Amino acid sequence: MDSEQRKVVVVGAGSGIGAATAAHFHRNGDHVLAVDLRPNQTPAARHEQCDLRDASAIAALLERIGSGWDLLAYVAGVPGTAPAADVLMVNYLGMRLMAEGMVPRLREGGAIVTVASVAALGWQERIAALTGLLAATDAEAVKRWQEDQDPAYPVYSTSKQAAIIVAKRLAPTAWQKYGVRVNTVSPGPTETPILADFEESMGKEVLDTVKATIGRHARVDDIVPVIAFLGSSQARWINGQDIHVDGGFVAPLVAGAPIQL
Repeated sequence: MDSEQRKVVVVGAGSGIGAATAAHFHRNGDHVLAVDLRPNQTPAARHEQCDLRDASAIAALLERIGSGWDLLAYVAGVPGTAPAADVLMVNYLGMRLMAEGMVPRLREGGAIVTVASVAALGWQERIAALTGLLAATDAEAVKRWQEDQDPAYPVYSTSKQAAIIVAKRLAPTAWQKYGVRVNTVSPGPTETPILADFEESMGKEVLDTVKATIGRHARVDDIVPVIAFLGSSQARWINGQDIHVDGGFVAPLVAGAPIQL
């Protein structure tokens, strides 16, 4: 892995995977900026607060932190139990504004890693349906788009599908113009403080089925090393990819029944 100290921004560093990600880089001796909505005790060299639902707050944060960074890990996310507008603003538009704003602030060879979700499964078939959302660049446009959608379709899945698509579309330009890579990590159910919210919004029986199939839910230390790898020089030729970190749950859903041994 990279041996010299790097400058890392972790967004959503207050708890769960984000806190574990910030702590990982801090232990490695990197200069970590921990960004979250609320004050927290996550180990880091510097802390900043930012409401990711507010584009002006994101712009102000970017102005304050300046340039010369090596990695943006966007781990912030809200579950489907939150208001639909908040889910889309934090999981999709906030991520997009942070990523687009950070690209020119990253050094050549830098990286952006966003945490998406296996709940985004099927994003390829949803590109046309998400055209209006992907064209929305402000909160009001996002809210107007959502008002016309089928309320039965999980907004959390929509938000993560959009995040993956935007990351893939940003990746070629970021690489060609700035030498910056953009990838996403899609965990399965993970033992974090908001797991209960996912049980409520997705159905506890669904998550119990996932757990029974692969033996357990993920832990944060299953996810963080993948974020760290994608943000490192060892992943220098990985760009525009979405990496499932789910214990193999999704594989038979997309490839067919497992081969029996």
